[in-house]
Amino acid sequence: MKIRLCLLVFGIAVLLSAVSFAETTIDGKADRGIVPVENAGNMVEKGISPTTGRTLSTIQVPAGYSGLAANGRYQPMMVQIDNTDNGAGYRAPWGGIWADIIYESALRREGHTRITMVFSDAIPYDVGPIRSARIGHVWLREEWGAGFIYYGQQEYYRTNVKDELSRLGADADGVAFSGTVRTWGEYFYSRAKLKSPHDKGADAAGLQDLISTDYEVPNHAFRFTDGPAQGDKATTITVNWGRKDYISRYTYSAALGCYTRMVGTDKQEVYHDLDTGEAITFANVIIQWTDMDWPQVTAPVMRIAGDASFFTAYADGAFVAQGNADYFMNGVHVEGYWRRNSMNDRTVFYGPDGEEIELQRGRTMIIMFPNVERQVQEGVNRKIEVLSIKRSVSYE
Repeated sequence: MKIRLCLLVFGIAVLLSAVSFAETTIDGKADRGIVPVENAGNMVEKGISPTTGRTLSTIQVPAGYSGLAANGRYQPMMVQIDNTDNGAGYRAPWGGIWADIIYESALRREGHTRITMVFSDAIPYDVGPIRSARIGHVWLREEWGAGFIYYGQQEYYRTNVKDELSRLGADADGVAFSGTVRTWGEYFYSRAKLKSPHDKGADAAGLQDLISTDYEVPNHAFRFTDGPAQGDKATTITVNWGRKDYISRYTYSAALGCYTRMVGTDKQEVYHDLDTGEAITFANVIIQWTDMDWPQVTAPVMRIAGDASFFTAYADGAFVAQGNADYFMNGVHVEGYWRRNSMNDRTVFYGPDGEEIELQRGRTMIIMFPNVERQVQEGVNRKIEVLSIKRSVSYE
């Protein structure tokens, strides 16, 4: 029923857009004059999810799952998920309906993207398709203190995932799980009827059990509100990565109180869970504008971590991770800003007043979208050119 309703809303949104002239393209580089107010962290309210704001006792968790709503353990699990064909059709993820946070980030310079899912409230024993990691995903894992599930990694210049996991201590902490390593073989599997490399799944709940309960997980609680957001109308969002087959559209349903992600090239369809058929919807959609380097066409280096020890070797002076952010909630758009002070800190999303933004309760989509992109190489002249691939985020 949910899928049918969202499809109906999408049809209405398309009809309205045909006669609407109010489409707004966002300038991610504009100076918004927002001064962030430092916030050391948010209080975690007992019985309330720190990642979705939902009442944990109301979440019906299937048998065999783990997570905060299942057994009271807060130990997020981060999973690298395939996004071939933008997750349309038989490329849709399975287990994704249980994700709390979903990230989309660049994979190839031409416009391909990858999905990263964070599970916390409920962690499934069956999730996929699992794909490889990039160095920015390692930095993303660091702020969550998550168990990291992936299937292989890059080991190129400036994008060596294996070395970075070792440098940051994830290997020593026992929180990194690659399906290409024989040690974790029993927790990974191949699905019949799906072709490699789109057939790999993992038991995320089982891998969480391997993480020591003594491992210290940082507080990554968001702020939530039950009140409506205030902003300009935004019932349709278009995210264009520069390729026709990787354009996503998000349509808002007031009846559901959420955005539905629409994918597909010639005929758009609801982004859904492959097993249940249920739409994977979002109470919040966040555009996190990031500067990005491209040592190779398949090697994005997203500047999402405030770690000068890495960037000073390749950039001009010390680096601070920050930039504009745009929020879509309750069918409206709100301008904001984001900042991450160090590799050990969480990314904080700020509203127009400089205070941390209050999100709607439910699942959040965070799109780490390129702002300035540079092709780089080894040697003295590392910065060759600013790329001119046409990418855009717009709404109406």
